[in-house]
Amino acid sequence: MLRLKAKYLDIEPRCPLVIMNTDDAKEIGANNADRVIVTFHRKSKIVIVETTDMLVAKGDVGLNRRAMKYGIKTGDMLHIDPTHKPSSVEYIKKKLKGIELTKKECECIIDDINDNKINDIELGAYVSSIYMHDFTDRELIYITRRMIDTGTTFRWKGNNVVDKHSIGGVPGNRVTPIIVAIAASCGLAMPKTSSRAITSPAGTADTLEVWCKVDLPVDKIRDMIDAVGGCFVWGGNMDIAPTDDKIIRGEYPLSVDPEGQLLASVMAKKAAMGAKAVVIDIPFGFESKVETLTKARSLAKRFKMLGKSLGMKIDCAVTRGEQPIGRGIGPVLECIDILSVLEGKGPKDLREKSLELSGILLKLTKKGDMKTAEDVLDSGMALKKFRDIVRMQEGNPDMNLKDLLGKNIRTIKANRSGKVTRIYNRRISRIARIAGAPKDIGSGIYMHVKIDDFVNKGDRLFDVYADKKFKLDHAIKICMEDFPVDVEDRDDILVEEI
Repeated sequence: MLRLKAKYLDIEPRCPLVIMNTDDAKEIGANNADRVIVTFHRKSKIVIVETTDMLVAKGDVGLNRRAMKYGIKTGDMLHIDPTHKPSSVEYIKKKLKGIELTKKECECIIDDINDNKINDIELGAYVSSIYMHDFTDRELIYITRRMIDTGTTFRWKGNNVVDKHSIGGVPGNRVTPIIVAIAASCGLAMPKTSSRAITSPAGTADTLEVWCKVDLPVDKIRDMIDAVGGCFVWGGNMDIAPTDDKIIRGEYPLSVDPEGQLLASVMAKKAAMGAKAVVIDIPFGFESKVETLTKARSLAKRFKMLGKSLGMKIDCAVTRGEQPIGRGIGPVLECIDILSVLEGKGPKDLREKSLELSGILLKLTKKGDMKTAEDVLDSGMALKKFRDIVRMQEGNPDMNLKDLLGKNIRTIKANRSGKVTRIYNRRISRIARIAGAPKDIGSGIYMHVKIDDFVNKGDRLFDVYADKKFKLDHAIKICMEDFPVDVEDRDDILVEEI
């Protein structure tokens, strides 16, 4: 055992970490990425260790912010002991070989990830093992149930609690606020948690934060469901299936999203929020996460199987994902689309998709159908409900959104006449992010065209908005290098006549 003095280091690795002088580490046989037991105030924690020759002096031990949250203070004397690799590492190796895991082994892996006993290399191996050998149905159920148990769970009165999830990959697509407003207007409870953007121009939480607070305490969420039937909440601080956020650390560097883990993560969060009925949006098509209809149908069947095992009603909507939904891409531009739909106008595709998904939820709960959703939207009930929710989340539904748009604007026009044959989702998203979205809320892209539209030379294809001119210039440069909209001459559309 070593007795070392705690020292705070302002570094932010993604898990609790201690940094030891190399000589001290050698004394207990610890190497980089090993685990050690840190004992303080009669409490013990297992954390990952890194070593240094210069950053930490012999006799001291550095702790990052996450480790300091355990209640350790600078100057505290800590006892550091070596410890062995957790059993879960052997189970990950087993999965890498394609061998099915037992219930105990699945639970051990999730527990060790949640308790930060798995280092980033081992986490990457876990993600790779699922990518190579997807979960069996039994493994999927074991993993999902354990993920639910690791965090906060909600229980509500009655069976009218509903939720919605999109597996993503489509720019815009901001149907969630419209669905929440319609569902709550029909007497359903929809405590909607959403994410912030990681690689997209805006997450639902980023967009709704333009209007109101989205980081809400649990008591406030319960009050909102009782009062107005719905809320828009960022799920990042709620401890809902927290293992998922840690698993993302292993997925992001590899740019993979294994199907089994996707299913487990989505359904664990929905079950933890107490949802009894859920609609899953599965966009498919070119540059979507799911590229074929066959794959989308297969994924839908697995969602339904998993939902049934958790006592939830699941319906999946396989939707077209080959182009943006709505016109705006970026927080404020998406808000403008949402409000326009709620006011009975708005982009047709955003309106229709919102109504279709709302109708599925209403059918699942025997509260109506798509026609019911349409009546609620066109009567103004959904708009009123949306405004009530925003106000209760300390927001202003009457703000002038156009005042928040970036003041640097460039219109991109067609350089030929013809038909729009392709819109590249990933290029559109990249340009919007380079322009500043989501951090600069008024930045992004406003689309003027859809696939199959006919345009004349000089017609507007899309506008790029940016708060800062240098970001706009950079976005336009990237746009011209990797143009996101294909327009074919009318003469090029016919390949041959036979």
